Amino acid sequence: MTELHSHPNATELLDATIEFLTDAVTPVVPAEHAFHFRVALNALAMVRRELESTVDDDAAHRGRLAAIGYADDAALAAALRAGEVPADRLPRVRASLLADAEARLRVVNPRFVTDYESTA
Repeated sequence: MTELHSHPNATELLDATIEFLTDAVTPVVPAEHAFHFRVALNALAMVRRELESTVDDDAAHRGRLAAIGYADDAALAAALRAGEVPADRLPRVRASLLADAEARLRVVNPRFVTDYESTA
């Protein structure tokens, strides 16, 4: 398959940027900017992880919603707020919400998932 934007793609560009900033710039960042610099590096890493996971995560999320009988997040949220989720469906809803939270954490900070798995 030929893609218009094949190489370097967005992930490769982010990797190169993160590597350059980490290796070449981190050592010379003034102390007063170090915290914000680390925040910026973390933001770039989050963008990279999101680009890698979005298609699969979105499909899995839609599949989980369909499996518990809801078209989208808004429909599920409305049913939860109104107390209209049948009791026998609650364990599947809970499992779906936990899977969604884990997918989000894997993008935001995968260490949270790894730390949780190692203590569970």
